Amino acid sequence: MSLQTRRLSAGAIATPTLIVMAGLPGTGKSLICEGLAREVGAAVLSIDPIEAAMWRAGLSKGETGVAAYVAAAAMAEGNLRLGRTVVIDAVNPVEAPRAMWRSLAARLAIPLKIIECVCSDIQVHRQRVERRVRNIEGMAEITWTEVEQRRADYEPWSDLRLIMDTARESVEGLIAEAVAYIAQAIS
Repeated sequence: MSLQTRRLSAGAIATPTLIVMAGLPGTGKSLICEGLAREVGAAVLSIDPIEAAMWRAGLSKGETGVAAYVAAAAMAEGNLRLGRTVVIDAVNPVEAPRAMWRSLAARLAIPLKIIECVCSDIQVHRQRVERRVRNIEGMAEITWTEVEQRRADYEPWSDLRLIMDTARESVEGLIAEAVAYIAQAIS
């Protein structure tokens, strides 16, 4: 089935929905977030550009990790209260940010949909990281060594979620899978 036949218009989402993308850097989260947001008419809030903007404003790297998530949550809440669906583009590696998203959805009484991206082929994942160019002003590209360090600290999820293995499926196929998952949740 093509993306065109699966397309959801913004009006098809009767209730604003918080969609949280998660997974290690280089697993394809941002590409899927952007495509999913286009398909469902959602706003995307990405942690990396928020954190880079904080650095450009003079905050130290030690001050911005949690602060970037808190800023994204505040922006998400504003959009959700306006009736917009929001897609969060973030690693979400540990329980603290995950609990924040659950709390936000519960406080606003809206659906929370979680999509975790994984890349089961280590060589493909490494190639993606090593070739990635995002051009986020003030943020250097992550190295494979840093991704491996993050993998060691990445806590397993316990929430109900869609897990997408990005190693073998096309971006278009993954976006269609995400759209179908969201459509199931809101129909």
